[in-house]
Amino acid sequence: MLEKSPLIRPFGGGSPKTRFLYLLVFLLIVLLAGSVWFFGFFQNKNNQRQGEIKANLSALQSLKTVKDAVALSPNFLGYDRPKTYLVLFLNNTEIRPGGGFIGSYAVVKVNKGKVEIVETNGSENLDWQAPVDFKIKPPYPIATYMNQEYWFFRDSNWSPDFPTSAKNSLWFYRFEGGTEGSKIDGVVGLTPTVVEKMMEITGPLTVAGKTFESKTFTEELEYHVEYGYKKTGQEVEARKSIIGDLSRALLNKIVSLPPWKWGEIWGGFIALLQEKQIMIFSNDSDLQSLLVRNGWAGDVKQTNSDYLLVTDSNLASLKTDPVVKRKITYTLRPEGDNFIGKVTINYNHQGQFDWRTTRYRTYIKVYVPEGSKLLKADDFINENKKSVAADVGTELNKTFFGGFFSLEPQTQKTITVEYVLPERIKDQIKNGLYTLFVQKQLGTISHTLTVDLDFGKTGGSGKFFQETDLRLDRDFLFK
Repeated sequence: MLEKSPLIRPFGGGSPKTRFLYLLVFLLIVLLAGSVWFFGFFQNKNNQRQGEIKANLSALQSLKTVKDAVALSPNFLGYDRPKTYLVLFLNNTEIRPGGGFIGSYAVVKVNKGKVEIVETNGSENLDWQAPVDFKIKPPYPIATYMNQEYWFFRDSNWSPDFPTSAKNSLWFYRFEGGTEGSKIDGVVGLTPTVVEKMMEITGPLTVAGKTFESKTFTEELEYHVEYGYKKTGQEVEARKSIIGDLSRALLNKIVSLPPWKWGEIWGGFIALLQEKQIMIFSNDSDLQSLLVRNGWAGDVKQTNSDYLLVTDSNLASLKTDPVVKRKITYTLRPEGDNFIGKVTINYNHQGQFDWRTTRYRTYIKVYVPEGSKLLKADDFINENKKSVAADVGTELNKTFFGGFFSLEPQTQKTITVEYVLPERIKDQIKNGLYTLFVQKQLGTISHTLTVDLDFGKTGGSGKFFQETDLRLDRDFLFK
C-alpha cells in the first residue's frame, strides 16, 4: 500500500474588498514577467548560467512539466495574439466553493509579454451597475441563509470546479456590463496566500516605518485599511495608499534578487498552482487541456474510483475561516454485502467575536462517488436552527450530501455523513483494484486528513491507516 502525492516542493461579502487588489495584480505582472524570463531562458541554450538556474527549478519536478510550462508560456503571454484576462481576487479568509469570495477583480491585457491593466474594481461596484431587469435566482443556500434575493458576480464562483466557476463568473461579468466582457480569453483566480508565499522568498516588507511579515500580511493589511489608517492621521480616501507603497517595496525586493533566484519565484508559482491558490481557465481548448493535465486548472477530477471532496461556503461570517480548524476523517468498512463510507469533519472554532471573526456559518457539501446512497447525516440545521435532513443531489458526476450549520467561537462540532458506496467500488475492492482520491477545496490551506480503511476478508489488502493533510490533493494507491 502506498500514497501517491503530487511531486512538488512544499512552501515552508458586502463592503468593498479592494485592499489587496493592486498588490495581487502587480504580483500577476511579476509572475508573467517570470514566465517571459522562463520561456526566454529555455530558448537560449547558450545561457552561461543555465545549469545554476536549472538547479533552482527543482519544484518543476520533471522534464514533462518543464516542457508543458514552456509550451503554455507563449500562448498565455500573448505571443500568438493579444490576450485579455479577467483576474479574480478570491478571498480565502471568506471561503467559497470556487476558492474564496470574489471581493475585487481586474481586467489585464497581455501582448507579447507586455501587460496593460485595463481596469481594477470592487465586485460590488460591478453588481450595482447591473441592468435593472438582471434578476437571476441564486443557489438556495445564498437565498436562504444570506436572505439574498438575486445572484450577482460577487457570488458567482459557487462551483468547486474552477472551470465551471470561471465560466459562470465570466457570464455574470459580461451581462452585468463588465469592461471588455466579450473579449475575455481566460480567467485567473488568486488568493492572498499567493502574496504571503512570495514574501517568504523576498523577505519582510517595510513601508512607512511598519514591517509586514509573510505570516501576518493579510491580517495586518486588512486591519490597516479598515481601522489602522486612522492612527496615522490619514483621511479615509487615502487609507489604501499603503498598497501602492507595498507594491513598490515588493517590486524592489524582486528586482534585487539575483537572476538564479527567479527560478525560485517561478517554482513558487508552480507550487501555488498545485496547492490551488492560483487557478487558471482558458477559452483555448488546447491550452485548457494542458492546464488540466498538470493540475493547474483547479478542476474537479473525473474518476471511477472512490472519491472525496469536502467544501465549505462561508455565509456572512466575516473573515472567520482562518481560525476554524478542520479535521476530516474518511473510514471505509464492510457491512454485509456492501461497503460503507463514513466522513466526519470536526470543526474547531478557535476565534472570538471581534472586528474580523464571528460565529461560523457554512453550507457544507460532501462529494462522493456517483451512485452512493445516504444512510445518515448528523447536525445539519435550517434557518430556524431546527435539525433537518441532508440535501442530496448529483453534480460534476458526483453524488453530494449537503447542509448548513452554525458554530460559536471557542466551540467544536463534528458533522458526520455515512453512505453505501456504489457497486463498482465494491467490485474494485474485491478485485484488488481499489484506489481513493481525496481532493482539496480550492483556496484552503491544509486541513487535517485521516484515512482509515478496512477492506474485510474480500479485499485482500486488509487494513490501511494514515494521517496526512490536504495541502495538496491526495491519491491513495494499493498493491
